[in-house]
Amino acid sequence: MNLQIREVSKDNWKTIACLSVSQEQEAFIESNSFSILQSIFEEEWYSVGLYVDDKAIGYAMYGEDKDSGDIWLDRFMVDRHAQGNGYAAKLLPKLLSLIEKQYDYPAHIYLSVTSDNIHAQQFYRKFGFRFNGEQDNNGLIHGMIMVRYNQS
Repeated sequence: MNLQIREVSKDNWKTIACLSVSQEQEAFIESNSFSILQSIFEEEWYSVGLYVDDKAIGYAMYGEDKDSGDIWLDRFMVDRHAQGNGYAAKLLPKLLSLIEKQYDYPAHIYLSVTSDNIHAQQFYRKFGFRFNGEQDNNGLIHGMIMVRYNQS
């Protein structure tokens, strides 16, 4: 299995934009289309496609908050048709490594998760994220902030 992270570009944006989560998960994350547009108009954000053997199976957006300077994993999703295969657990470490290298090993990486998305909370805990007691009221979907301290 060949896992890759590729920048969203004019060649793959339509495929990535069409990936989606299940209907039950839609309240947990902004759409890929919205996020791709956000990364075009807000240049501090990077959009990447997540691939297994040249097949797009997910999407992520990350970047540096222009006000605070904090580094955020702002979106991370696996398409509903690819869920349940362990891809998220294999791709997240690769993505975190990419972020750490791009931002010269930041002290913290932040993300937010809705209070009712228990599965995501448990998933992120496995990768060192912990709640910091703060709320994320930015964006279309508000959540509780989790932080991962630099592992190096």
